[in-house]
Amino acid sequence: MTEPVSAVTAPGIYDLPASVYHADPCPEPSLSCSIAKRLCLASPAHVRQEHPRLNPDAEQEECEAFDLGTAAHALFLEGKGGVAIIDAKDWRTTAAKEARETARRAGLTPILTKQWDHVQAMVAAIRQQLDQHDDGAAIFAGGGEPERTLIWQEPSGTWCRARLDWLRPHRSTWAIDDYKTTGGSASPDVWIRSMFAAGTDIQAAWYLRGLYVLTGYVGQFRFVVQELDPPYVLSVISLGPAALMLAEKKCLYALDHWERARQTNDWIGYPRQTCYAELPAWHEAAWLEKELR
Repeated sequence: MTEPVSAVTAPGIYDLPASVYHADPCPEPSLSCSIAKRLCLASPAHVRQEHPRLNPDAEQEECEAFDLGTAAHALFLEGKGGVAIIDAKDWRTTAAKEARETARRAGLTPILTKQWDHVQAMVAAIRQQLDQHDDGAAIFAGGGEPERTLIWQEPSGTWCRARLDWLRPHRSTWAIDDYKTTGGSASPDVWIRSMFAAGTDIQAAWYLRGLYVLTGYVGQFRFVVQELDPPYVLSVISLGPAALMLAEKKCLYALDHWERARQTNDWIGYPRQTCYAELPAWHEAAWLEKELR
């Protein structure tokens, strides 16, 4: 389906190292899912500060942060070859820090020896639970490929990109599987409430948009959300039609504000007009109830 490359000159589906993807390999600065989220949830000023091509000093969080979820993600999608096991008590010593940075430069996810069994147990629990799930047998399977990168151009000429955890052909409808971990609850009732505040719904619409532009297929998208603590239970969550439609509108909003900011070089922060707070119905009801008491 794809071939490894180190740079991008045309739209397509690529096998790119994470470092190449996050540095933005497109012919000109491109709009990614994370940047689209920032445009919807923050402002163009935040985007200019964080985009690797607009600000050479921008730090990539992927290179600074490490947790069990990162290691589980690497092991599950890339196998043991994507992980570097560091024999150290913690990351405080100079030797441990140097080993961690060496692993990262090699494109590996560093993990302490004491955490290795924990991560292995998490990954084993994923497949076991998916095999028992009504829709799970094909998820992260089905002839798919991990860590695929979509590069496409919008009709306006804007370059866009997305890095998928798993892309699989599925008859006339391709599918995208995304693995997430949480230190809280993976219960659909709980996780869905946080999904919209975090802009995670935008991710589903953004990835499906890129897939359609490149292949002509209307894809399916599912999140597999797993808890970090035993018994490592998971949920499979997708967006309903109304939620997906609103997420698509958010993608259009991000595209519009990205193109406008680039054309005018006006990377505005928050609104330049006074904003007036309207009275939320829930707040009014709570206060009236207090008065009655």
